[in-house]
Amino acid sequence: MSLHLLINEIPLQAYKWEEEQSDQYMLTINVKLTREEYRKLDKIREYSAKNGEGFHVMIADYVRPMRFGKIIYSDHGDFVKWRATLVEKDRTKELQKFYGKQEKEDLADTVIKLKRANEKLLALLQDKAILTSDEVKQAGLGDETGLVADEVDLFQVEDIDFYLDGTDNKQSGVH
Repeated sequence: MSLHLLINEIPLQAYKWEEEQSDQYMLTINVKLTREEYRKLDKIREYSAKNGEGFHVMIADYVRPMRFGKIIYSDHGDFVKWRATLVEKDRTKELQKFYGKQEKEDLADTVIKLKRANEKLLALLQDKAILTSDEVKQAGLGDETGLVADEVDLFQVEDIDFYLDGTDNKQSGVH
């Protein structure tokens, strides 16, 4: 038995899955993807992480706004095995904005803004020959990668079907 679903109109057939309903609905799926399907899903992951936006998942004629949780994949040459946790997107912030309530600024967004301001300041100081490139590197910001507020954990393993989850040291509990 398999689970059929669509992620932003990309049809998937999960050969293993686990659903969990606590505060939010979560679905962990194992799917076998073509390289093209993997590229499309990776673009959705990157876009959603950069913009903090979710995507639509259709399961049994029901559409849910979701976001990515942890993603583990294994490359098998002609295909990719992909285990993704899909988490129902929390609409609380959007509802607070809609009803005009004061929203607290997210700490990750603040860090991103400060990092960008520091990068601009260091570039300006370097352009004006006040700092050299070595001094910019010494400042600790020269070779950092960009931060993203909703960045997704993405891991490559040898084979997702035999991956031991580091949180409980057990083989995947998906169906």
